[in-house]
Amino acid sequence: MRLGQAVCDFVPLVSDPEIRLAIVPLTEAEYLQALEAVAAIPGRDDLANSAMRDRRQAQEILARAIREPEDLLERVYSTAEDLQSDLDVRDIDELFDRYSEMVHTSSPSADGIPPSEFEALKKALNEMDMNALSGRAWYALKRFLSTVTPSPLLDSNSGSSLIKSSTTKNE
Repeated sequence: MRLGQAVCDFVPLVSDPEIRLAIVPLTEAEYLQALEAVAAIPGRDDLANSAMRDRRQAQEILARAIREPEDLLERVYSTAEDLQSDLDVRDIDELFDRYSEMVHTSSPSADGIPPSEFEALKKALNEMDMNALSGRAWYALKRFLSTVTPSPLLDSNSGSSLIKSSTTKNE
């Protein structure tokens, strides 16, 4: 994987195993867009409507997560309705299961990453000019580092540790 390239998983369709779709983990903004689309659906507060909302949430997430294999920034489906008209129930179920697995249970050991790839990754990180990063690349690196390091990065936007000690709390 090239640095800065989005990560993806290729999932074959149940209805046609010759077709494989690329799915990527959503950014927080994309995930919130999916939730907002579902929240805007009118309906009663009952079991049937709850099941319908859950189903629609899966479709909204997949509409944003399925990408063009040649350009992982380009969505295949512009709306959940487009996805519904193109895929059958079994395909949507399998794709959502694989998406959930990708974002919740992925790990180096589960993915079978060999030690040589970790060495290449370490080398790339050591050689990277982090000051040259900006936008999405910097944000992704900052989020990654904040999840794997024991102390948060210094970031004036979310509160630097330099000013946290001067902030008083009411007891």
